[in-house]
Amino acid sequence: MNAKLYLTIFAIIAVLYGIAFELIPESVAALYGAPPDPHVILNARFFGSTLLALSVIAWFAKDFRDRDAVRGVLIGAAVGDVVGGLVNIWATIQGLLNGLAWSSTILYVLLLLGALYCLSTGSKMESK
Repeated sequence: MNAKLYLTIFAIIAVLYGIAFELIPESVAALYGAPPDPHVILNARFFGSTLLALSVIAWFAKDFRDRDAVRGVLIGAAVGDVVGGLVNIWATIQGLLNGLAWSSTILYVLLLLGALYCLSTGSKMESK
């Protein structure tokens, strides 16, 4: 896997989740066992907007030729995957989310492994 493929996959996953959290936050919350309270829906929409922003960043970064720029995006993705994964695990263990949230944990881990792999191999990033 190279950085371009990883960032493409990341962008697609982020845009799909982002759209879902923006357009149907009540349904997504119900799917994960979160209450459809107004503050939960508002936070889901904030999360969706962040995912949409990350998807755009990843989508455009996949075509960067500057190794340092791609590396910065990959490091940011890795940090986000670690923190998001830990929050997801905590929320699931605390019973704030149902068992389906473990699938999100798996997704966080896979995305983290992809980012770390690309960072460790240099992932065929070209310098200017």
